[in-house]
Amino acid sequence: MIKLKYLAHSSFLITCGNTKLVLDPWLKGPAYYKQWFLWPLPVDEPGALDVDAILISHGHEDHLHSETLKAMKKNAEVFFSFQWRAGIKPFLNHLGFETITEAVNFKTYLINDVKITYISFSLESVIVIEYKNEVVVNVNDALNSNHENAVDFILKEINKRWTKIDYVLSGWSGASYFPNQIRYPGKDDIEIGKLREQYFANNFCRFVEILKPAVAIPFASGFVLLNKENKWINHIKFSRKKVEDYYLNEFGSKVPAKFLIPYPGDTIENSEMEEISALHKIEEDKQHDLAYEHYAAEIKEADKIILIEDENIDELVKQINTWANFNKKLYHPKVIEDVCFSIKLTDAKEETFINVHFENKRLHAQRSIIPIQNSKLLINTSGNKMLFGFKKIWGGDVLTIGYGLVVEVYDQLTLEKNMDIVCIRLVTRYPIARQDLLKFPLRALKFYSFNPKITSLWLKQKIVLKPYVNKYPYNERDHWLTYNKCNLCAVCKMPEINLEAYSK
Repeated sequence: MIKLKYLAHSSFLITCGNTKLVLDPWLKGPAYYKQWFLWPLPVDEPGALDVDAILISHGHEDHLHSETLKAMKKNAEVFFSFQWRAGIKPFLNHLGFETITEAVNFKTYLINDVKITYISFSLESVIVIEYKNEVVVNVNDALNSNHENAVDFILKEINKRWTKIDYVLSGWSGASYFPNQIRYPGKDDIEIGKLREQYFANNFCRFVEILKPAVAIPFASGFVLLNKENKWINHIKFSRKKVEDYYLNEFGSKVPAKFLIPYPGDTIENSEMEEISALHKIEEDKQHDLAYEHYAAEIKEADKIILIEDENIDELVKQINTWANFNKKLYHPKVIEDVCFSIKLTDAKEETFINVHFENKRLHAQRSIIPIQNSKLLINTSGNKMLFGFKKIWGGDVLTIGYGLVVEVYDQLTLEKNMDIVCIRLVTRYPIARQDLLKFPLRALKFYSFNPKITSLWLKQKIVLKPYVNKYPYNERDHWLTYNKCNLCAVCKMPEINLEAYSK
């Protein structure tokens, strides 16, 4: 019989007879340049875990957490989905792991007598675990932020292969700068933030309705933001304890499922949960008071402004000039010709802007004491964070997933063209898919040969669609920043509810 022990955030310890597996371990230290902190706190030390395998769903820092992995025993086999990029295996080798399996899509692997199957789309994965006659589907946050056509395909494939599912583990809440960190005239940040949370909870319930598990477990949002500008985001999250009520009220009882809400240390076996954590008796919003008390020293540090040195601002301007012109190949030339925006450094000694505009076939970044004329938007962020991000291959996550920026958009045309995405992407560091495809052509060919349907969906999303127009509700700027509650619910196919009734 399968036994699940909730560790923290997106991590479970799964025991199948004599075989132990751990999912996405983040069990110590912060993430994203000390912007995410674990809450509720884990009760297990990573070094004390003795597991046969570590199953990583994708490469975001809160799932592939180097500090946690460094502290773990290195005798475990590490599984990660096979991608056309080849960077994860060397990274894991560098951490000290020797046995690493790049799991091919839909291929089943054996860990002793436990079956493991990865189902990947883009850079994220659903992981299916089978032991004897029990099935665990770890959706994690692979689907609730993906496009509907890909989600429907993956859910259909899961249903086709596993007709009886015992447990579904899935994210129910958001984790990224959009739309909470976008300011726009007339936008109600609190209401839109809560609607966004409803959108993710609604997706969770849709997964449950389609996959029909015996037990549904919402998880994968076990973090807290500590700096004063972002604390409000902690308090607008959709209540995890009320996801079941939402499911019963809005999806009916056609597909009954048992909802379990574990906290770190709780165990689940035979569809029953043993409640170990004292947090079960504490209201969710009051738990934040405990988090702020525990992290009192970190809150003081988070609210301190470490001023960027003057010479580092000059270095930042050089980096932006380099990366903006490197990244411009991602977009159609006419999109780049429209680029005109300012970056306000929140950690400069005096008011300082870096203005970015297009001229003479190049993007130019220049330091100034005032924003550029005719600016389409303003990015407020720390220069130190930007410099840190440029040192990392996936450094842009510090600003986006880590809530490290606030973007002020000035007009609707800028929204309709998704220029906030364009401008942020120009001044952050991420790998470029086309370059990696050319760098690793054999891996890309192998990936495509194993995954023709999924790759076709991905290529359509990335290449066929216009580069700055996205008609899917998940990313559509015009929807999330300008629509009222009624229209937003309609376009996102979710019921209009009393948001206060489901908030923490």
